[in-house]
Amino acid sequence: MPTVPAPDPLHHLASGPAARADKAARSVRELFAGRALGVPGTLLGAPAHPRPESRRAPWHYWWQAHLLDAVVDAAVRHLAAGDRGRAQALRRDGHRLLRGIALRSGGRVDGNSYYDDMAWLLLAVGRLSALDRELAGRPDTACLDAGAALLARLEQGHTGDLGGGVFWNDRHDFKNTASSAPAALAFVRTHRPEQAAAVLRWLEDVLWEPRRKVYRDGVRLLAAGSGSEVTRLEEGVFSYNSGPVLGALLELADAPATGAGERARLLGAAADVVEGAAGAFTRELGGRLVLAGHGGGDAGLFTGILARYLADAARHPGLPEESRSAAAELVAATAEALWAGRREFDPAADFHAAGSPTPAAAGATVAIFSPDPARPADEAQRPGVRVELSTQVQAWTVLEAAARLVRA
Repeated sequence: MPTVPAPDPLHHLASGPAARADKAARSVRELFAGRALGVPGTLLGAPAHPRPESRRAPWHYWWQAHLLDAVVDAAVRHLAAGDRGRAQALRRDGHRLLRGIALRSGGRVDGNSYYDDMAWLLLAVGRLSALDRELAGRPDTACLDAGAALLARLEQGHTGDLGGGVFWNDRHDFKNTASSAPAALAFVRTHRPEQAAAVLRWLEDVLWEPRRKVYRDGVRLLAAGSGSEVTRLEEGVFSYNSGPVLGALLELADAPATGAGERARLLGAAADVVEGAAGAFTRELGGRLVLAGHGGGDAGLFTGILARYLADAARHPGLPEESRSAAAELVAATAEALWAGRREFDPAADFHAAGSPTPAAAGATVAIFSPDPARPADEAQRPGVRVELSTQVQAWTVLEAAARLVRA
């Protein structure tokens, strides 16, 4: 198990955080990216490497949404470094990916039953549209159309049932943090501050656990009729839920219509979320706290999502210094652990061969990252075992978050 010393949280990443993020980006592209259903002009991430042979294999809509977010992260990083050519290439990849998601969803981006999935894609599409404005001077029509369709669906899930919040899917029998949190953030970004504030109030009133400073899973509707509802509180907590709530609190605090008193309250709530994340979703590694991993499948994204919004918290001047430093340290330590525990190999070698693949010449290798920052890839993701897209997008997201902090 790798150990990492504990100097200044960002100093040890200054040796090349952008290069590390680039390595993750190139690795995901080489191992997973391909045309959606073979159609030119599209892009989609295969669910695993080696890739399933059947086109009927699960493709995971919300994994693609986070892949799009990571592509935009990389484009923004290159743009900040003055490399507009690379930023433009990544922007084009983002649009190919959006077309791939639409194609794979039956021809429309909102062809999905889960409001949380669509909220995640709406957030990524909004960022891609902002990138269009920066690089092309105007948003792409496809982004505007996709955003409008996704927002309309998301608003269908935000009702007064069960006191507020956003339903998880179109069965409308479960309202949870997983859908309400990214929806609240999407409402902030689409200039609906009152709607965002209402969702955040519902989360605080119904699902916030003040002792651990985390959000519980949700409220399930068991029966309804005769003017009454029978519900059950689902007590589970999941690390990624803290991420978009944190983002929504910070961005709503910065909204022009937010008054000084409400801004202070929102920032205080955000500081509590950072504290809760540091206490509930970490493990000690080499004398430092790193964000805990949660395995593969959908859970393979959880740590990356939380890291994305912790990086935003680390850069927010309205938060107390203690909160900013704690958030920065969690991101930096987690990125360092993932990088130290990576496995590099030549993708042309036999992936199924026993033992670690033979390294190739410098620059020719790709990296496999562990799904758990506290365990190296050779232990948590053994050579020869299929690697899931979710876990590698997670690592890429964490490394982009660390690069963003150093750039700041």
